[in-house]
Amino acid sequence: MSNDSSVRVDLDQSIATITLSRPQSFNSLDYGTLEALRQAFEQTVVAPGVRAIVLRGEGRSFSGGGDVMAMHDHADDLPGFIGRMIESFHATVMVISRAKVPVIASVQGAIAGGGISLALACDLVLAARGTRFVTAYAQLGASSDGGLSFRLMQRVGSVRAFELLTLHDTLSAEQAHELGLINAVVDDDSANAQAQLWAHKLAALAPQAVAEFKQLITVQSRDALQAQLDREMAAFQRCAGGEDFARRVAAFASRGATRSKS
Repeated sequence: MSNDSSVRVDLDQSIATITLSRPQSFNSLDYGTLEALRQAFEQTVVAPGVRAIVLRGEGRSFSGGGDVMAMHDHADDLPGFIGRMIESFHATVMVISRAKVPVIASVQGAIAGGGISLALACDLVLAARGTRFVTAYAQLGASSDGGLSFRLMQRVGSVRAFELLTLHDTLSAEQAHELGLINAVVDDDSANAQAQLWAHKLAALAPQAVAEFKQLITVQSRDALQAQLDREMAAFQRCAGGEDFARRVAAFASRGATRSKS
């Protein structure tokens, strides 16, 4: 299976591992990476013999979310650029939801914005002990994408979801586990090994039974997820068309440029 420089796919018998491979930018999601990720999932979920998929990020962070520097580079058409990014991202979320094979996210580091959305789109989420979940959208002057509002409402309720997206935007791995957002917390140096162990356990089960369980668990909410993704995209584009979002993107880019020079 061919690899993009920002997304690597490795096959080991019945286990496929998809790796976000932009460690220098904390695996931030620019348009090219989102498209590579979509293609990787579309190919992998139907690959003969694949019975489980592990999604991971190379380096210190699973994913820092949307690439704000790339947004700044498209400041002349932020709503249009954001729309293309979200369309690709949401296609991946729906591929994961419809897939017959289970997808396990192995996460670490500071995960922000779309990185959280991507992790929670998976069937199982395993976090290294030092992981921090930072919703980050409100600080950028944006609403959520990738189904984050849907997952939070589904798992913690609307009142707590609003709190997590606005006032209490950072969670430790332990707090995320207590809230039921993730499945397990493990030592920092064993997250990927544990994810592979889970993948092999799933691969050893009857594939039809696993596929049927996933279908039974996800089918009732799948249409609702798609509808919420559409609402998220429209809301984000409204934010992207405003002066506040453009100003915050420019400020973030300025801070990033200053750090890179120091």
